[in-house]
Amino acid sequence: MNEAVAMRVALDTDIGTDVDDLLALATILGSPELELAAVTTVYGDTLHRARMVAKVLRIAGAPHVPIVPGLSAPASGREVWWAGHEGRLLGDLTSEAVDEGMDAGETLAGVPTVIGIGPLTNVAQAVLGPHQGLQRLVLMGGDFASGGTEHNLRSDAASAAAVFAADTQTLVVGIEQTERVHVRPQFLDDLAGRGELGALLAAEVEQYQEFSGGRPSVPHDVVAVLLGVAPELFTLARGHISVVPSGPDEGRVDFASDPAGPHSIVTDLDPREIVSEMERRILRVAASARA
Repeated sequence: MNEAVAMRVALDTDIGTDVDDLLALATILGSPELELAAVTTVYGDTLHRARMVAKVLRIAGAPHVPIVPGLSAPASGREVWWAGHEGRLLGDLTSEAVDEGMDAGETLAGVPTVIGIGPLTNVAQAVLGPHQGLQRLVLMGGDFASGGTEHNLRSDAASAAAVFAADTQTLVVGIEQTERVHVRPQFLDDLAGRGELGALLAAEVEQYQEFSGGRPSVPHDVVAVLLGVAPELFTLARGHISVVPSGPDEGRVDFASDPAGPHSIVTDLDPREIVSEMERRILRVAASARA
């Protein structure tokens, strides 16, 4: 696929806490099949998150797109979790220009494919409002194996329940699949030598690994980006997803198989293939930014 027919996507992200959002943004920028049309931020200090996006896009030499701070508070009323290291490695962000006058939900509703890699507060606004062009969602969220809950859907289960009840065509990869994918130490060594962007990405991964007690870095959100751009790399099942909106099981997902259903979940993937695709795309944008 060439750039003339690239798929237009919007990214909705809670960038800044887990490094996987940053790696997902880099993966999009390194994918010639995709045209990034807008970025919206969600959950907590969304203005700060938006300024982070602006700084990263500037370092990457990416074309200007709307960067819209979205909704800060979950519709469920659940308390926001904030790690405290968000943006620490990016320096002063106060001068970064973002589009505070735009509405995140309306922005997402105007783009054919929305990749949602955070709590679904903004995405719910897009799906439930007038559809100006939104055709498909690609989401990282849920746990379709253990019966437990996952951060993105648990953080705003009310919005997640509304999104899936709307029956928009949706691809979803759950945490039981993304946890099978790990960032290789050799990749970080290579990335660190690839200019300012590569060094930043490597440092951000190392920061989050330290924060998480030295556990291997899992690029959950990168898997969602790859699901959107290359679904043929995954084994999928169609059906209906529902989310428990409140109570003791808040955020738990149920999946009912149905060949005609609007939702598709990932039931298998090849971790080595996914890692290879991630590395190739991120190294491409790092090399381009350095040039």
